[in-house]
Amino acid sequence: MKIEVATLVEGSESDAGDGITDAKRCVLTLPDGTLRAAVLKRAPLGHVAAECFSALLLKAWGLDVPTPFVVQVDEGIAFASADAGYPSLKQRLGINALPEGPLRDAGIKLAAELTSSFASTPLALAADEAIDNRDRNLGNILWDGAAETWIDHAMALGEGAHMNDLNKLATMAVMAGSAEAVQASAIAQSLALDRSHVETAAQATSDAVGSFEKANFVADRVARLGMLVLARFPQPHDLLSP
Repeated sequence: MKIEVATLVEGSESDAGDGITDAKRCVLTLPDGTLRAAVLKRAPLGHVAAECFSALLLKAWGLDVPTPFVVQVDEGIAFASADAGYPSLKQRLGINALPEGPLRDAGIKLAAELTSSFASTPLALAADEAIDNRDRNLGNILWDGAAETWIDHAMALGEGAHMNDLNKLATMAVMAGSAEAVQASAIAQSLALDRSHVETAAQATSDAVGSFEKANFVADRVARLGMLVLARFPQPHDLLSP
């Protein structure tokens, strides 16, 4: 694993997405001189490290995650990922355009059902739990109508400790009525993850951004991942509670 250091093509930035990270579409020059369309995020170093590590690890575990890059900018280093070129589920389904109320609720439920039907969702759910990603949402799941891509992991590895402690893919599965099937598959996926990729991704991240000290944090979560995933879903005794 390796994260390439790219150079931003001056004047190539334009607004991208609808998130809160002020992401910019841009063009990068790679070390071999190749030009690459990308999405750039200027962020604190902890967020950059979380993005780099998570992208490498999730790709190694088999998820479709855009290739990560580190970019030298005036304020230090920024994170960039290859531009997938297609919209998020929130954009594709036009959820922001729906008025508050039953119509938007129906749109969100439809998006949850669609997400829960993706073949890679159980793996993504387990991976999000491993990296403590509390910020999975309909804006950071890209979908071209046939395939899904998983982006935006700045709030993983404790960077999202201020957020509600949720695995939002589990929440979507419950909303969609698919909890039992998604849970079973996610637990099976969690038990099959190759733990050696954690240290390899950590070393590559350290090489790219400097000291990286979250490998043990993730390794500890992976060691008990099946139980962590199980706890994200309602248990039989929960259903009997008043």
